[in-house]
Amino acid sequence: MIDTHPLLGEALEHHQAGRHAEAAALYRLALDADPNEPTALYLYGLLNFETGQVEAALDLMRRVVEVRPNHAQARFTLANLLLWRGEFEAAIAAYRAVIELRPDHLAARLGLASALRDSGDLDTALAACRAAQDEAPQSAAAYETLATVLNGLGRAAAAIDAYRAAVALQPDLATAHTGLALVLLGEDRADEALRAADAALALDPTPADAWFARGSALKALGRPADAIGALEQALARDPGLAAAHLNLGILHGELEQGAEAIQHLREAISLDPMLKEAHASLGSIYLLTGQKEEGERFSMLALAIDPDMIAPHQNMASLLADEGRFAEARLHRDAAYGQQNVFVDTALDPRRQVLILVTAESGNVPFRFLLPRDRYTRVTWVIEYAGEDQAATLPPYDLVFNAIGDPDLAPPTRASVERFLKVCTAPVFNDPAQVRRTFRHLIPDLLAGLADVTAPKTLRLSADARGDGGLARQIAEAGMAWPVLIRPIGSHGGKGLMRVDGPGDLTGVALARGVDFYVTAFHDYRSPDGAWRKYRAVFVDRRPYPYHLAISDDWLVHHGTAAMIERPERLAEELRFLEDPEAAIGAKAMAVIEAIGRRLDLDYCGVDFSILADGSVLVFEANATMLVHPEEAEGPLAAKNPYVRRILNAFQAMIEAAR
Repeated sequence: MIDTHPLLGEALEHHQAGRHAEAAALYRLALDADPNEPTALYLYGLLNFETGQVEAALDLMRRVVEVRPNHAQARFTLANLLLWRGEFEAAIAAYRAVIELRPDHLAARLGLASALRDSGDLDTALAACRAAQDEAPQSAAAYETLATVLNGLGRAAAAIDAYRAAVALQPDLATAHTGLALVLLGEDRADEALRAADAALALDPTPADAWFARGSALKALGRPADAIGALEQALARDPGLAAAHLNLGILHGELEQGAEAIQHLREAISLDPMLKEAHASLGSIYLLTGQKEEGERFSMLALAIDPDMIAPHQNMASLLADEGRFAEARLHRDAAYGQQNVFVDTALDPRRQVLILVTAESGNVPFRFLLPRDRYTRVTWVIEYAGEDQAATLPPYDLVFNAIGDPDLAPPTRASVERFLKVCTAPVFNDPAQVRRTFRHLIPDLLAGLADVTAPKTLRLSADARGDGGLARQIAEAGMAWPVLIRPIGSHGGKGLMRVDGPGDLTGVALARGVDFYVTAFHDYRSPDGAWRKYRAVFVDRRPYPYHLAISDDWLVHHGTAAMIERPERLAEELRFLEDPEAAIGAKAMAVIEAIGRRLDLDYCGVDFSILADGSVLVFEANATMLVHPEEAEGPLAAKNPYVRRILNAFQAMIEAAR
């Protein structure tokens, strides 16, 4: 018989050096000489597993156990292979066999606890962890395994303590730092999670889950750019990490990068079709990008997985309301906010904690850039769903920003807001009583007496005013000349806006049933060059700041559809307005804008207007729902960002000065 020991020694040298083919050839030669040689079987089994030949590895380990039943390490390796394959019952039996042979085999005890945990038998797994700790009370690995079981049992606080004990015993145990980070994330302790993830990566920068933990913590802390970088590092190491694709999709969505968001969310769903958060987020992105059918489809898929998810109910409420299906929209709002009506975004080092009053309807001031998450802790309260005593149980806040900016959509909130204001002792910005003065049909009276202002006459009519010639009659009785503009209440950005040139055209007017609407006198505001200009100024603490100028060849002017980018001379004119509005519109018009800000008397609001031939101001709308957002970092519109930043800085300085 050939002496196999020299062959095995040489094979092991190749094996350890990574020369797998050479090692395999020598292991096979040794087994040809002695098919039952346990060392050759064991080492060749390890090599097969390392090279991805799992079935062969299992067969070889089983042969070792047959040949030498008391080979504890072979039984332990067999158990590990079975656990890796998800054969939990077989793995549990194999680990127990090792422990019978070697009661002091700590790794087998911890393997048994892991197999029991993964099989779903968490109570028995906990007992196995306790037994392992009895054998080795100073084992960091035992505490780490215990932490995973406790977390599975929903005992997050105890799991955190166990992870911290593991780290205290073995500070260089990177996996314990990562596990700690992930549990802390689940407890909304993102700042601590970030420190734990960074500690893990300082020890070992290679694991995907540590990068995922870091990216998720940064996301929770409102640092999207840093979060994206960390999550991309996670995917570079594990492209199949569905949760990383999910978080990247959400982050790109928050940054209004729709294509990237959709790509990551679809990839998350392909990896995990039951990932309800990905379906819900994809529904949100599709709705925001105007793809309503897809938005509805993915929102409903999310609800099919979990009927109690809040975000897809919010999506469906918005979509159905846009379609005029108000009763159905209300059912979804009730399903969402009946569960939860307070949402907290916690900043790492907040300058202020701001309570934001909002309505479940769409008439809220866009506050994302006014109150960025990295600077302020935001407590958003959907107040029409407030309980009688909920104000007493709200999270801490320093001041209140009333974001219910459209008085047409505010009535459901009025009773709750008034009840809250009676007990509120913090400063309140945008007093709801002042906001109520900004109904479109009240603006002419609100601005009455200001020189050089034209605020077109506006009627607010009930939904039943359309039939039997009633609309034409009311327009005539109001003394309004044709053409007129008709729009549903609560609409902004030209949504649902129609120009009607005469009474004969009213038959073609389509308005949603049950929705009141406005009729506004139309004024021809074309400039001498034939273009139509719409300016916007935003008031912060009643002081005007120029925000944009849109110049169009059509009377319905919006910056996004006015082809400004294609006309550099128009962009140049806009920048001149932003740089020196008085020079751009004239001293008389600028004085009018300043007077409008004082008359509106709101902490934050805005006015859309044009300049008539005599230098006076034509007011389109004046209210609190004005959107202010930075443009992209690069491109022709990026030059506007310093002027946008001036508005945001003024708003933030105002609220930070509040005492």
